[in-house]
Amino acid sequence: GRKVILSEPGNFPTDLYVLQGLAAFAGDVELRTVPADQIAEALDDSVALLLLTQVHYKSGRLHDMAALTARAHEVGALALWDLSHSAGALAVDLNGCGADLAVGCGYKYLNGGPGAPAFAFVARRHHEAFRSPLSGWMGHARPFEFVDAYEPGQGLARALCGTPPVLGMTALEAALEAFDGVDMGQIRAKSMALGDLFLELVEQRCAGHGFEIACPRDARARGSQVALAHREGYAIMQALIAREVIGDFRAPDILRFGFTPLYVRHVDVWEAVERLVQVMESGQWREARFHQKAAVT
Repeated sequence: GRKVILSEPGNFPTDLYVLQGLAAFAGDVELRTVPADQIAEALDDSVALLLLTQVHYKSGRLHDMAALTARAHEVGALALWDLSHSAGALAVDLNGCGADLAVGCGYKYLNGGPGAPAFAFVARRHHEAFRSPLSGWMGHARPFEFVDAYEPGQGLARALCGTPPVLGMTALEAALEAFDGVDMGQIRAKSMALGDLFLELVEQRCAGHGFEIACPRDARARGSQVALAHREGYAIMQALIAREVIGDFRAPDILRFGFTPLYVRHVDVWEAVERLVQVMESGQWREARFHQKAAVT
């Protein structure tokens, strides 16, 4: 009987767009967004589902998954976590946190590359009750019997819909082998060290160039990325990319730098900041070519 899905403004657009589409299609769904620091108090008995991205895609802020999931359960709601900006960069304990549902992508810290498959998690306690709104052939209990009536498969197999993208899955499988035997605690420690080093060097070497730190300064509250704010952020990032420092720009003024701890080195951070200094001190970012907005930023 509940119809409210609770999220935050500025969540990753795909999440919000899908929910807006669901509300428009179903008619009895309400998408409600509140600022991050008000989420716990906004959870009440009208909420059916809490949906958040564990690490905010722009600021890198890390939500307390365990605490917010527990709060959702207190009011009888489910919790769904988007792990696109955390899986592969920090330890994600869905079962330990009591999460009900999760989704994520394979192309970021899992290194599957553009077009890599997405993934879904449904807590085992929900398997028998879980129904995908896209009841496709691959999710059938006996797909090769080709019967007319749909019957969901066992366990998480019922979440399948279309034919798996075999080439993308093959690349992702190879990428995941790089994690074999790796301690995620060590990955997380290196991630925090890389981010801290980057911010410290920017503060030391880019003072006076108009940058502001737009992510949590405390590494424990941050994912494996940092964000700087600058009113000329787009042009500066394009100039950096021309110098082979590949970050990205997020409107209106965010320069975002991700650190993949498996292979990004501390010396890479030093070199990246050195090239940022060169871009700013030379004024290279003022060149007209770096102000031409592309479709992909």
